[in-house]
Amino acid sequence: MTALRSTACIETAVEKCREILRWSANPFNSVYLNPHKYDIITLARWAQSYCNNRAYMLLLRTAEITGYEPVPTELLHRHIAKDGYKNRRVSIGKSAFYLIKPDEMKPGLKKRYKKFKELMEQVIMELQAKAECKAR
Repeated sequence: MTALRSTACIETAVEKCREILRWSANPFNSVYLNPHKYDIITLARWAQSYCNNRAYMLLLRTAEITGYEPVPTELLHRHIAKDGYKNRRVSIGKSAFYLIKPDEMKPGLKKRYKKFKELMEQVIMELQAKAECKAR
């Protein structure tokens, strides 16, 4: 039962991050080149998703430099405040991440985060392959 719950929370976290990573195209360049093609609402949604993508990429780079790992909220089951992670929350759009050092993680969280990281690497490879195909 806990394995199924753990797998479900990992898949949910991967899907949320995949949605953030999907919007890497700059909407402002497209609007500059084609000003009458996009309406205000489409542009606003696209710009918000693009800014979320940039913030997530910045979070990943910052985490690399500082030695913290950005752990999605879905992987932390409970006791966030008790474990001392309450002040390390970063919100990006509708998703939230907690900055946790690898040596602070408990064994169960380490296992879930490792699986999450492996799945995210696959997602990033897929998105890069799609971008290369579109570029050709």
